[in-house]
Amino acid sequence: MKICVVDDESAVRSGIIYKLNSLKKNVEVFDTGFGHSALHLIRSIRPDIVITDILMPELDGLELLRQIKVSLPATRVVLLSGYSEFEYARQALEHGAMNYLLKPVDPTKLLELITIVEEEEKATLEHDFRHQTAHLSEQSGTIDILEIDHTALWFDTNVSKKIVLNRELDHLKKSLDEPLVLIFAYKGVYGAIVGCTRQEKETFMRGSEFPNVLLLKLASCEERRFFGAVTDLHHRGSEQQLKLAVHIRHSILLNVKEMNIVGLETQLGEYIQLLQGFSMHQVRKECAFLMAALDEAMTTKYDISVVEEDKLAYWTSWVNQHNDWDDLKRRLGKFVVGGVKALAGLDHSQPGDIVEKVMQIVSRYKGADINLESVAAQLYMHPVTLSRIFKQQTGENFIRYVVRHRLKQAEKLLQESGRKVGEIAEVVGYTDYKYFSVLFKQHYGMSPSEYRKKHGVTDG
Repeated sequence: MKICVVDDESAVRSGIIYKLNSLKKNVEVFDTGFGHSALHLIRSIRPDIVITDILMPELDGLELLRQIKVSLPATRVVLLSGYSEFEYARQALEHGAMNYLLKPVDPTKLLELITIVEEEEKATLEHDFRHQTAHLSEQSGTIDILEIDHTALWFDTNVSKKIVLNRELDHLKKSLDEPLVLIFAYKGVYGAIVGCTRQEKETFMRGSEFPNVLLLKLASCEERRFFGAVTDLHHRGSEQQLKLAVHIRHSILLNVKEMNIVGLETQLGEYIQLLQGFSMHQVRKECAFLMAALDEAMTTKYDISVVEEDKLAYWTSWVNQHNDWDDLKRRLGKFVVGGVKALAGLDHSQPGDIVEKVMQIVSRYKGADINLESVAAQLYMHPVTLSRIFKQQTGENFIRYVVRHRLKQAEKLLQESGRKVGEIAEVVGYTDYKYFSVLFKQHYGMSPSEYRKKHGVTDG
């Protein structure tokens, strides 16, 4: 907190500055003298509080107050007053002064003043922070503020701010060596906003810029964690590489249809090698599309030309559950190659109660806990085998059945709970809020928020 002290007597200024510094509060106190030079310094410093005498030559306290309110409306002005100057103090309050202090200044009154301003500024910062992050909170859960320190830095558009992230709160605090604005928690990560130099990357000046920088920072950290090493967030597969990926994916599907395990292993290896040069976002998108197409190819006798939205959403969620590339590559190989091998040896005389058992398992769990692999594991079957049997006996793809189950749970939560739509999406198994909204609208003809309003429920 910045405080400027104005008085035409240097001894008075020195005394007040000493008392302020003795309070052991997080304050930076400036001796700005008096008159027009004081006003010039105040405009340059942009303090939180100005403590000024009333009766001064050149520029009295009332005129100084008026000038400050014009150029720095958020700055609080406190007048120093003697008993004989009470009428001046009254006028000062009418013109926007925060308060007045009687001479000689009592240190306890200074402490009360600073404490009040601290609480007001924290409340203002928190209100603005929640306003700026409302869109993120709607999609992915509230950003919780854990600690607030240098409130003025948040509003100072002349100071660059950066975001420091860590999954451990203690480690985060130990890593900070710049002035702290606040500490927050979001999506299982702890973050700190600190003041910094303009030369650093991924910084912001205004609060309105914070959400985009946070998303970029989260994406950067997730990408590094995903690939297991420092990587360039902006690297992307070229247009030629993307076309090649489509070509190889088509070859993989043909090998699946023909039960060509040798050709499938070769093509899948080439596909994975090609994806090494893609960004994490592209890798996940490609893998989700591959799995959605394979799901159809392995469970029907028909060729496909379009991947349906609900299947793509399911497999996108499945792909996003893998936090590193090595794990995702291993699971792809196990699912794809292992699935074809399982289909090649499929005994068509499977017990007739498998579908009933599947439905019982699905009904017992939340949507987020249900996936093809977990259900198949409980029945000691390969996921592809289970998916093929389910399709053959019900005429419905297992994924679509799970989607309907998840959306039914979402429908109930939208009507009966006060959770945010983004939180409900995660509860029922969709980490991607946009995918969830698209699927919900396809099934119910309206967005989740519109559905909730229709049933008289206020958004959480």
